[in-house]
Amino acid sequence: MLSSCYASKMAKTPDEKREILNKFIQDNKLKIAPWARSAAVDKNSIYNFLNGHSQSLDMMTYAKLARASKVPAWKLTGETPEPPSPTSIWVVGKVQAGVFVDAVEWDSTDWYAIDLPVAPRFRSKAKALEVSGASMDLEYKEGAIVVWVDMLDYRMPQHGDHVIAFAYDHHGDVEATVKELRVDDKGKRWLWPRSTQPEFQAPICIESLPSEIVSVEIKGIVIGDYRPRVS
Repeated sequence: MLSSCYASKMAKTPDEKREILNKFIQDNKLKIAPWARSAAVDKNSIYNFLNGHSQSLDMMTYAKLARASKVPAWKLTGETPEPPSPTSIWVVGKVQAGVFVDAVEWDSTDWYAIDLPVAPRFRSKAKALEVSGASMDLEYKEGAIVVWVDMLDYRMPQHGDHVIAFAYDHHGDVEATVKELRVDDKGKRWLWPRSTQPEFQAPICIESLPSEIVSVEIKGIVIGDYRPRVS
């Protein structure tokens, strides 16, 4: 199914928040009682939340626990983190270049920020994804980062744009890719790979889709990219 980094994020449910907090405790090998004591919070509030006897922890409790562990509070809450600087954008997952595959969103604790000169009007709307695969390697090498915005926050896609596209299959599953949009002289729209690899060079006509794809939606437009020089 489509990763939530491509769709609107929903508020976390109490059970999802419990899972996130439990994972943090387990990953960091924490004991609740001493952790609560070091944070100057009531250990019972943590136990009650994790055991389902309460539906939430207040933000002050989260802030104190985070400070005691020397991490930002969003690593405990699972909420969308604030970027570390006004010019930072979070890299939140991967997208396959040139072919449709399941979108991959990382756990928010694995997100990392990069500083890029994105236009101010896109600052709060831009999303960043790592490129996987060689099927757009004339444009994006493995590990490159594409920055994109939803076309509803920008404009309709045009010939020559690089776009984030969703494909919907007969089972209701959704896959994503990044491709170049081309419009031919008959007005047909094509999703075009830009690859050195022959197996990835066949374009897809949006108006004449392969049988396994029910429909294709152009979701967003790539507004820039970043190519790390070192890993």
